[in-house]
Amino acid sequence: MPAVERDTGLGTTYERIAVARLLDKLAARYNVSSVLEGPVDGITGIRGLNSIPFAQRGARVEVVLPDRDEVTLARRIWTDLGLPGISVREGRDWLLGGPDAGFDLVWNFNALPQAPDPERLLDEMCRASARYVLVFVSNTLNYGFPIHRLHHRRIREPWSHGSVSVMNTRRIERSLQRLGFRTLERLLVDVPWWPDIDSPIEEVAAAFLPFLKGRVEGSKRLERYTWDASNLPYFDPERRRRLEADLKKHFLIERARLCPVRALFAHHRGILAERGGRR
Repeated sequence: MPAVERDTGLGTTYERIAVARLLDKLAARYNVSSVLEGPVDGITGIRGLNSIPFAQRGARVEVVLPDRDEVTLARRIWTDLGLPGISVREGRDWLLGGPDAGFDLVWNFNALPQAPDPERLLDEMCRASARYVLVFVSNTLNYGFPIHRLHHRRIREPWSHGSVSVMNTRRIERSLQRLGFRTLERLLVDVPWWPDIDSPIEEVAAAFLPFLKGRVEGSKRLERYTWDASNLPYFDPERRRRLEADLKKHFLIERARLCPVRALFAHHRGILAERGGRR
């Protein structure tokens, strides 16, 4: 399958910035000096770029992707950024490779629900981690999640986001505890006002209300927030400042301290765990 070669839409742009902000804070808070990410990348858009904030803080980073085209594209982007100590490699069979306890942090974004054997993947992550494991999954408590599920049924499109039962951070937490890791933080990220429906709101509305179809085709947001591999704005300080200023109004809930409110709007939940919990 050809690699996705661009990020498209306000939702993807917002998600990139929100995830990058959070990872930058975690990198500073926990003094992460080596990172392994994989074995797949569940973020929308170009694959293999999530760990750039760690590298920008000087961490050694390895990224594992399952597709050769994705690896080639990610390598090109990392090289253009001029970041040292980076390895983007191809992985197979949902394995991470690398030495035991070889990285401060082992993590992935929306990979676990896609895995044929989630427990095996968690075990693989814990094996490779010397200190921390970080896992993100879709937030099934998001107010748009039931609409998202119903939308797939309405347009007769198979559910493509992995096992809903695995999107349970309490279950993930228990599994990590059995593997010798204790929870440090429960995280919410990608918390805009719009629902997590994985498609433009206009398209979803038209699927349920067909009389709207002629009025909603063609979204200006897709045109305005589209970036190809040579034009990504997230990792250049000046362009990112301008982009964040443009998106500032959408980050109101992301910055809020009211966790119950944020939990209804968050698109993703995460667990950060540290080696040393009881087995």
